[in-house]
Amino acid sequence: MIKNLRWPIHFLFGLLLLFVTAESFAQNNLVKGQVLNEIDQPVAGISIKIKGTTSGTVSDATGHFAIRASANDILVFSAVSFITQEVTVVSGRDITVKLLGDMTGLNEVVVIGYGTQKRSNLTSAVSSVSGDKLGKVAANNPVNALQGRVAGLSVSSPGGNPGQSSDVRLRGIGTFGMHQPLYIIDGVPGDPYYLSSNDVASVEVLKDGAAASIYGSNSANGVILITTKKGKKGAPVIDFSGFYSTVTPTEKYKFLDANGYKQGHNQMYTNAGVLPADFPVYLTKNTGVNTDWQDLINRRGISQNYNVGLSGGGDYLTYALSGDLTDDKGTFIGSKFNKKSIKSRNDFTKGILTVSSNIVYTETIAENAKFDVKDSYFQSPLLPVFDSNEKYGYALTVDGLPKFQNPIGIDHFLDANSKTRYLAGSVKFNLKLYKGLSYTSNLSYINAQTDDYEHSPSFRANANDPAVSFPRVFNRTANYKERLMEHLLNYDLDIDKHSFKLVAGYTAQEKTNKFLSATVDGKTIVRTVVNGVIVEKEVPAGFSNPDFNTITAGLGGTFTAEGSNNKYVRLSTLARLNYAYDNKYLLQVSVRRDGSSVFGEDRRYGVFPSVSAGWNINKEAFLQGVSWLSNLKLRASYGELGNEGALGYYDHQALMTTVNNWSGGYVQGSGSTPWPGSASYTLLNRDLQWETLKSKNFGLDFGLFNSSLTGSINYYNNTTDGLLITKEVPPSAGLLNPILNVGKIANKGLELETNYQVTKNDWRFDLGGTFSLLKNKVISLANPDQVLYGTGLRFGTDHFPTQTTVGKEIGAFYLYEANGLFQSDAEAANYKNATGDPLQPDAMAGDVRFRDTNNDGTINEKDKTYQGSGFAKYEYGLNIGIAFKNFDLSLFWQGVGGNKIYNGNRFELEGMDAGRNFLATTLSAWTPQNTNTDMPRAVLGDPNINTRESTRFLENGAYLRLKLVQLGYTLPNDVLKKMKFSRLRIYLSGQNLVTFTKYTGLDPEVGNFNALDTGVDRMLYPQNKRLLAGVQLTF
Repeated sequence: MIKNLRWPIHFLFGLLLLFVTAESFAQNNLVKGQVLNEIDQPVAGISIKIKGTTSGTVSDATGHFAIRASANDILVFSAVSFITQEVTVVSGRDITVKLLGDMTGLNEVVVIGYGTQKRSNLTSAVSSVSGDKLGKVAANNPVNALQGRVAGLSVSSPGGNPGQSSDVRLRGIGTFGMHQPLYIIDGVPGDPYYLSSNDVASVEVLKDGAAASIYGSNSANGVILITTKKGKKGAPVIDFSGFYSTVTPTEKYKFLDANGYKQGHNQMYTNAGVLPADFPVYLTKNTGVNTDWQDLINRRGISQNYNVGLSGGGDYLTYALSGDLTDDKGTFIGSKFNKKSIKSRNDFTKGILTVSSNIVYTETIAENAKFDVKDSYFQSPLLPVFDSNEKYGYALTVDGLPKFQNPIGIDHFLDANSKTRYLAGSVKFNLKLYKGLSYTSNLSYINAQTDDYEHSPSFRANANDPAVSFPRVFNRTANYKERLMEHLLNYDLDIDKHSFKLVAGYTAQEKTNKFLSATVDGKTIVRTVVNGVIVEKEVPAGFSNPDFNTITAGLGGTFTAEGSNNKYVRLSTLARLNYAYDNKYLLQVSVRRDGSSVFGEDRRYGVFPSVSAGWNINKEAFLQGVSWLSNLKLRASYGELGNEGALGYYDHQALMTTVNNWSGGYVQGSGSTPWPGSASYTLLNRDLQWETLKSKNFGLDFGLFNSSLTGSINYYNNTTDGLLITKEVPPSAGLLNPILNVGKIANKGLELETNYQVTKNDWRFDLGGTFSLLKNKVISLANPDQVLYGTGLRFGTDHFPTQTTVGKEIGAFYLYEANGLFQSDAEAANYKNATGDPLQPDAMAGDVRFRDTNNDGTINEKDKTYQGSGFAKYEYGLNIGIAFKNFDLSLFWQGVGGNKIYNGNRFELEGMDAGRNFLATTLSAWTPQNTNTDMPRAVLGDPNINTRESTRFLENGAYLRLKLVQLGYTLPNDVLKKMKFSRLRIYLSGQNLVTFTKYTGLDPEVGNFNALDTGVDRMLYPQNKRLLAGVQLTF
């Protein structure tokens, strides 16, 4: 019987074995495929898992994936910002999955200070910008590309000079010190100027006190978090991008030609009572010279950028390497900028340990225009470029012309550049200690060295008087080092509907900053004492050959040197708790305690707390039936932030100064010989402490129509107490004015950010906008009558168009009020005060009438009145994206309004000083035959001071500019497969192509790093138009 059963048993066993083998074989089938987005572009980093198991993989940089799965298994495709999709495996068939964007964005992970958080759980004001949007702008660093993309963030450049960094202000200005935000790159402080936009994955801007307070005293001006791209698991992927662009100024001045120059000067001399027979020779002699100096110093610039990246990874290690090259030749001759950088990011994870490292090395070489641009504009068209009678062959003067710089000669002879080497490295260790508990250690190091060099042959050395000039060599080396150590504990705990996230830590930071400079001039100073007065005379010395360009070549000349070596230390502790109940009710509490070496022992530490709360109203039961409402959240926050940026390293200490030279020594007794010595020049100040920014923010986040329309609204009220300001002491004290905590500034504003996305068939539309309102006000200074001035327009000490006073904005315009032109000498003479005295005794027909605004019978500084501010009352940006199949079109508009600009260009170039060239507008100057004009008469010496800082030069600063237009085409996948490429996109782009403005200067984008001079146009390098062609390639 048993024997009879053997065959059926063997048969059944064999059948079972065959089934198991087949099942095992099926389980090992390799399923391949690709993940695409709505417009058929490959998507990297998509999680692909077999439903009900832990088996999975991720898509590589080309969107491809491979996973072992059985027929009828269900693959789950998921990622942040995409709607999860499930696909059933069909044996022998590849899978192509097209994921739709999850426009709610609620599950998007946002980088915040010392961690990440789901956007739906944010309780503070945080704005995000993707690296893709930044990469579309041809900018030498990612910060420049942020302009107009974040509500409340003002980004302006003090000129379009190649390599120019930006002036960045978040929610106004709350300090007279440094107002730049804190930059955190991949978790540690860094300088984005040395980073390539191509390496950026995302940027988060922490705008309110609750978001930024975790960084304590570093964060009073806001925090910008930059996350760089990292590698993804998969085969190595090579990315290449590059563009080539031509660069031209957005506008040019219209100057007088030789005939207009003579006509204007003839009027000047005639109106001054000079007879034609006494006119300068250069006005009566006809040489046929008509030099267009503006045309000679300008050129068509060229800008190029190329970036190559290699990324990939395995089960434990991912890597991303990149190299970037930028080469800019500016629109002024001699101006150029070269930047080379390499970057490496590696992430290793195995078990409970994760190690991440970042290294950036950048070299830059910057050469600005070697000549003074303003002096070049002053140069007469009657002066030729070359003169064989001059020692160096370049004309300096002819027929008695005043001597200004010859920019072509200076560009030829002067050699000057600035070289910087920047190294930043960091390593991060994360250890999972227990369920929900982890330890993180951050170590970072920065070393930046800048070497400045200048060699001036005698043609250039003395710019004020080229006829008396000496060779010069200048060398300067500056070194900056920064070390940071952070230790953090993170604990995440979920209990039923309660969620807790806690971070606590300790940080230590050390900065050293030192420089050494040396200058040698090919001259010596002979001093004599005549009647008790020191008389100095310069005579040539040293430099056997002025072409020698080393310091030692000038031995025997005048040698000067200076240097410093400063050290700064900060120690901090921090903690933050995030709590959420049922993802509906949200709370965040944080505190940071900072200690800084710039304060005395009594005031060294400051504590900066914050609290914020949020309510996801859309999760409430009473709103579940509202189908068109995808998201609705209310937020409120309060935070305190510290600032020490207005202080030097040793302002709290009593310091001495030593004087041991002829011009600065002390004369004692009845003699005339100065003696060297030492003296106090600052007082001990143990009461110096942090400026404290108190920030209040109320916000609303919304999503409508399945979140195709999303946005946020924020109202903020920021007040800075204990503002650090210098207070004047009597001159008899013999001391520098001390810095005290005596001021207060308020900034209030409203911000709106919104975005609309829709995809229909082969079309995709993306419309995004930002809008912000700002009101800045000085509440108090050292005393109610204190006035702070900016920089004078003439040599920095004369003609101050701005003042900072209590009750108005920082750097508000205070100007004389111009009230038309006198139309006759009698009208000017009859402009009198109550006692019958002339208000403008030197005025004549054609001169400007100025108001006696305070009716005191005299026109003087007291008649200056408030005339608005250079601060934009509102700023806005509009981003339009349209895609059809493989074509994409982007337009980005940016603008400001409600601000004024003091046109320093007109102040200088309509001033009608003898010998200078002027703007062509001066040909409309008042004459008895031309009375219908606002241009005052041309007169030598300007006896009425028509050029005083007045409303004549104040203009509307509003503008709307097309910052970017870009048309691109991405090759279809079937073509790419034949070419062995994963992605190939080509594009044409333009920047700053169109500007709408009433401002008559070259560029309404007037940037200035000095808050006291906001809105003052100082004839800086203008913004440029760019036309470029580029390519983006992946293989």
